[in-house]
This record gives sequence, structure tokens and C-alpha cells, in this order.
Amino acid sequence: MKTNKLVKWTVLLLIITLPLVNYAQREQRKGILKEKIETQKIAYITNKLALTATEAQQFWPVYNEFSDKNEELVKAFRKSNLEDRDVNVETISDKEAMDMADEQIIHAQKILDLRKKYHAEFKKVLPAKKLLKLYQAERDFKKFLLKEIKERRDERKMR
Repeated sequence: MKTNKLVKWTVLLLIITLPLVNYAQREQRKGILKEKIETQKIAYITNKLALTATEAQQFWPVYNEFSDKNEELVKAFRKSNLEDRDVNVETISDKEAMDMADEQIIHAQKILDLRKKYHAEFKKVLPAKKLLKLYQAERDFKKFLLKEIKERRDERKMR
């Protein structure tokens, strides 16, 4: 009788803990993937800008600060956007629709304000042509990353 209860408790414990373990593993994989992408981005930008040692020493702390703040804003924007996706536009009031549209513009303005602020900071540590190369490298890296993601999805579909 005790063995039967022990088995039931063990099975219950497994049922409860397995999803937590799976979640932890997924989060760990996300973290590893994020680090890998960040490493690729740094290498890509470094290669495209051909920074001198002095430029790199001045540039990377500023860029990393910008990147962190930009990521915070983008996360907030995505969170807000995800909440908006759950809304049926046909059933909300005009005021609610306008508030949501205004919120998207406010988020976009915050991101633009941050870019303007750091544009001035980048101008202090990079020559004009390298600053322009930075913006090109960021766009090119995003295109490269999207292409990689698409190719991996296509590979998975073919399996």
C-alpha cells in the first residue's frame, strides 16, 4: 500500500517538475543563442568598421550602452505590441484604438530619441565615414540574421 502511494507521489512530482526543467532548458538555449548572435554582431561590426585600437576602446563601451538601452525599449515595445495583438480591432472603441495607435508612435519616438542621443555620442568617438559604416553594418547584419533564420526554418520544413 505504501509503495503504491509512493509511486503516485513520485509520478505527481515528475508531472509537476518536468515542465519546469523543460522551461529552464529552453531559457538556457535562448541565452546561448543570444550570446552567439551578439558575438557574431560584434565581429561583423568590428570587421566592417576596421576600428583602430583607440577607436575600439572608445567605441565599444558607448555602443554596448546604446545596445542595452535600445534592447530595453524594444522589449517594452514588443510587450505592448503583443498585448495589442490580442485585441479585436473591430470590437474596441475609437478611443481605445486611438490610444493604442498613439502608444505605438510614442514607443517609436523613444527609440528614435535614443538613436539621436547616441548618434551624438558616436560622433565623438568615430570619424564620419566609420559612423556611416556603423549604420550600414547594423542594417546588413540584420539582413544577414534574417536570412539565416529563414534558411534554418526552410531546412526544418524539409526534414
